[in-house]
Amino acid sequence: MSQTTFTLVTGQIPVRIIHFVHKKQFFAMLGILIAITLTVFFLLIPTDVTAQKLVDSRKQIVSVQIKKGDTLWSIADKYITDDYKNMKSYIREIKETNGLSSDTIHEGNYIVIPYFAQGE
Repeated sequence: MSQTTFTLVTGQIPVRIIHFVHKKQFFAMLGILIAITLTVFFLLIPTDVTAQKLVDSRKQIVSVQIKKGDTLWSIADKYITDDYKNMKSYIREIKETNGLSSDTIHEGNYIVIPYFAQGE
């Protein structure tokens, strides 16, 4: 009896065809699982992008006379560059350079400000 006749007479699908269908489903699911796994893997990989500077910077200092209304933050804001991590660490460096224990500065005094200048 051929498979076609077997199917028509018994109403059952031959085992060989069932295994073939299950294999197709298995490989389809495996493909989907691999795709999901790779997507999650690549989304979770940390990506650090760093750029190399085209121009070197050199640390300089400048002496600034404190004017009425000046604060460490306002003076630092004029001299900070991308070479510094953040404003808070830059203020800390200015305070250390000038031996200051607080943010208080006085009009008429001079303060030394370190900063980075582009190299020649």
